[in-house]
Amino acid sequence: MLATARHIYGGAAAAPAPTFNPNYRYLRVVAGGQPVYMVLGYINHRPEGAVEVWYSSAGEVVRLLDGRLVGTTGLATDWREVRFSALPAWPGAADASQPKAYQRERDMMPGYRFGIRDDIALAPIAAPGQTALAGTAASSLRWYEERSVSRPSGASLPPARFGVSHAGGTPRVVYSEQCISNDLCMSFEQWTPSPPAPVAAASAGQ
Repeated sequence: MLATARHIYGGAAAAPAPTFNPNYRYLRVVAGGQPVYMVLGYINHRPEGAVEVWYSSAGEVVRLLDGRLVGTTGLATDWREVRFSALPAWPGAADASQPKAYQRERDMMPGYRFGIRDDIALAPIAAPGQTALAGTAASSLRWYEERSVSRPSGASLPPARFGVSHAGGTPRVVYSEQCISNDLCMSFEQWTPSPPAPVAAASAGQ
């Protein structure tokens, strides 16, 4: 049913688009220019909120907390555990221009790198000119950038970008660009498949 995420992590040719099942939720993941789709397996709950656990057909796992990466399994580099201090909620429409700061601590494999600390600054930015968005216009979202200073400094990451929808009055991340390491960056888009084309009725007498 699903295209395997292994094609982006391993550099193989792109898999064919899956046949979408309307009973499932999907995540469109792009790395190295190749899109694949993951399916929502289940939702975990932690004090900061609900964690969406997404699966590829080959068993790779991505965990997102309100749009932010909080864990992966089966990638070349994995975030085994992520902890936050003073994690802010996404700004509402009234305070969308206010910068915020928080701390993140992450454990990475391979190499048993535990307790990497990131001091993160969240600030609004203009809609970017280039993204991997495929299901919505960048101008319809509010955009934010997260820049981090890491300890140790060798574990620093490129900036992350988030596209947030305020449709319905509740901020919701529908697109993001995040890096697990300097050489493993991906975009994540909440994906609603197009409805199937209607099947033409058979002609009378056939």
